[in-house]
Amino acid sequence: MENRINLQELDHKMMLLGFRESIKGTEMLRVAVQEWKPGMGITKELYPIVARKCGSTPARVERAMRHAIETAFDRGSIDTITGIFGYSLSPYKGAPTVSEFVARMARVCSNED
Repeated sequence: MENRINLQELDHKMMLLGFRESIKGTEMLRVAVQEWKPGMGITKELYPIVARKCGSTPARVERAMRHAIETAFDRGSIDTITGIFGYSLSPYKGAPTVSEFVARMARVCSNED
């Protein structure tokens, strides 16, 4: 089963959340959402895939993606965060983890509904 992501929807939602193209982790997150599959190990499977595609190391990928998420969620509006993540994430507790973000965005932006 192939993970089919609507890339326009993904880009639009990331823009609404406050992601900036100038941050390396933004593109890495985009790749991660496209590659993610349910049950996939983030550290052992997803980070190495993204690292290969982006010409980096798994440790740098994790750090860059975390930085992009934290930056966007510091800048983004609570209404937008709640609109996309619902009440599965409390905007008052801070940004989601990389795995929470990738899994949620993959579900929200999936072409299979």
